[in-house]
Amino acid sequence: MANPENAAALNGPQKAAIVLLALGKNLAATIFKQLERDEITAISKAMVEMDTISKEMAQEVLKEFNETMLIQKDMLIAGPSQVKKLLTENLDPDTAKYVLDSLDLNLGRTPFKELNNVSPKILSQILRNEHPQTMALIAGHLPPDNAAELLQHLSPGARAEVMMRLAKLEAVPEDMLLEVDRVLQNQLIAIGGKEGKHVGGVQAVAEILNAIDHSTEEEILTEIEEDSASLADEIRQLMFVFEDATSLDNRAIREVLKEISNEELGLAMKTASDELKTKFFSNMSERAATMIQEDLEIMGPVKLSEVESAQQSIVKTIRRLEAEGRIAIPGKGGGEVLV
Repeated sequence: MANPENAAALNGPQKAAIVLLALGKNLAATIFKQLERDEITAISKAMVEMDTISKEMAQEVLKEFNETMLIQKDMLIAGPSQVKKLLTENLDPDTAKYVLDSLDLNLGRTPFKELNNVSPKILSQILRNEHPQTMALIAGHLPPDNAAELLQHLSPGARAEVMMRLAKLEAVPEDMLLEVDRVLQNQLIAIGGKEGKHVGGVQAVAEILNAIDHSTEEEILTEIEEDSASLADEIRQLMFVFEDATSLDNRAIREVLKEISNEELGLAMKTASDELKTKFFSNMSERAATMIQEDLEIMGPVKLSEVESAQQSIVKTIRRLEAEGRIAIPGKGGGEVLV
């Protein structure tokens, strides 16, 4: 499904999807718990169908959301400062900053606030003809790692000059900073250095559903499955991948090992990380672990599809054990802790 060209063409579920994705998966999961099943399903489908959403469209939707809150008589939101307080107290710092930046609440514009998300290589291309003083000014607003990478892309003759000017740089008038920032933003847009934020898709839905309790998750997926079985299966596969087994505790790993064969585990281990191999082998008998490790060493080339099939089979076993209440998957909102 193609994305609407502007915010005016969005329907209610699509706008709700953009707001929830901007708020982050944890808060979105909490909000989902307060909605009716058909509402959750409609919003989830909207998330899946949307692809890349332009920054301008996201800002427009978030501003509309903010204005709606401000005019509701039964709400306690009193203005921009209260919205900022609400977001910063309930969201992680990065998510709160993104939403506040998108809302544009007139809380004071910060020069160069978006440079952290710009490739230093692209930035160096824009700055190659700029005065060293301008380069120093911009480098001083970058995180040290980004500034260091920016220097790597500058000409050898410019590097020392920029660093010397930065060392001597003192207070700079704010209007000058804002003007340099404005010109820089225009150049970024002109060369395509600023792209829309990828806010939708199957992965986004999977991450949100991962934070919801199992019964609600199954209700939503069952509803989606009625409309598209392949889409529901794709979401399920992304909700817990094989490498996520590293988050299981040792008791859960031992339960999984009871349900799978050594041959299946050995094939799945072919592309597993060292951390995951250690997780499984440390919960097996020394003899069994040694046998699988030796098999891995002498195993010849194997089709990737076969390895992924073995891994997916183990994932299905893990999810079945969780549904049966025999193990707990960390991060599942609303789930009870096994003792």
